[in-house]
Amino acid sequence: MDAIDLSRDPRVRAHLRGSTMWQDVVHLPEVTSTQDQALSRLRGGADVGVVVVADAQTAGRGRAGRGWRDAVVGPLGPGNLAVTATAAPPADHAGLVPLATGLAVADAYRSAGVQPRLKWPNDVLLADRKAAGILVERHALIDGRGVLLIGCGLDLDWRGVERSGDAAGWTSVAEHLGGEVDRAQVLVALLASLGSRLVQLGTDPVGLLAAYRPMCATVGQEVRVEGPGGSVVRGRATGIDASGRLVVEGDGGERPIDVGDVIHVRSV
Repeated sequence: MDAIDLSRDPRVRAHLRGSTMWQDVVHLPEVTSTQDQALSRLRGGADVGVVVVADAQTAGRGRAGRGWRDAVVGPLGPGNLAVTATAAPPADHAGLVPLATGLAVADAYRSAGVQPRLKWPNDVLLADRKAAGILVERHALIDGRGVLLIGCGLDLDWRGVERSGDAAGWTSVAEHLGGEVDRAQVLVALLASLGSRLVQLGTDPVGLLAAYRPMCATVGQEVRVEGPGGSVVRGRATGIDASGRLVVEGDGGERPIDVGDVIHVRSV
C-alpha cells in the first residue's frame, strides 16, 4: 500500500494554519536523511519552521554520526516516520532541547493510545524497548544564523517485521496497540506538543524538567555510560540536574553526564 502524503492531510494543514512555530510540512517518500533535507531546504531559502517528513531514509543519522538505512515496511505500508522540525535555537537552556523533544514524542505516542517512557537522553521506550529515537543538531545558515534540526525517528508499525542487529529489541506503536496507527494524527500531535514544549523551555525550564523526570526510565537504574573517546562511567542513575544532565553515583561520588550512550544494567 502506498503511503499517503501527510502534507496534504486536512489535520496537518489545519495545524499549520494555527501554528506560530511551524511554517510548512514537506512529505517525501524516501530521502538520504530528513536532517540533510531540512538543512538543504533552509540553505536554499526555506523559512525556519519548515518540517520535513519521510517514509524511508537511505542514510539516516544517529548520535555520534552513526548511520543506518531506515526503510521498514509494515503490513499497511511504511512502518516508520522520520521527522525533522527546524527551529531557532533557544536563548538559554539549549541542553534541554533533547529532553523537550522526548516529552513531545511521548505526548504524541500517548495520544495514539500507548504509554511510553523516556531513556536519557534520546530514546522513547514502550515496555522497555526502543520505539523512537531523537537527534538534535545545531547548524549555521549562510547568513550566520543558527538553526536547530530536531529529528525524530518514529517506529509506528512493525507488525510482522523481522528485525536483527541493534533493531532486534526494538518495537513499534502498532504492536502495543494491536492495530493500525493513524500517522497523520501522530504527526499533528508531535508538532503540537513540540511547539508547546519549546515554548515551555524558554518560559518554564523548571516545569519542563519536572515533567521529564518522572517519565525517565533511566533514573533508578544501574547504568553503564559509554562516553566520547571510549570513557566509561558505571553507577546508579540518581537524577536529572537543572541542565538536563544525567547524574550517576559511582565509587567517586555523584557525577553529571553531558553526553553518552547509556546502557541500563538493572533496576535498583
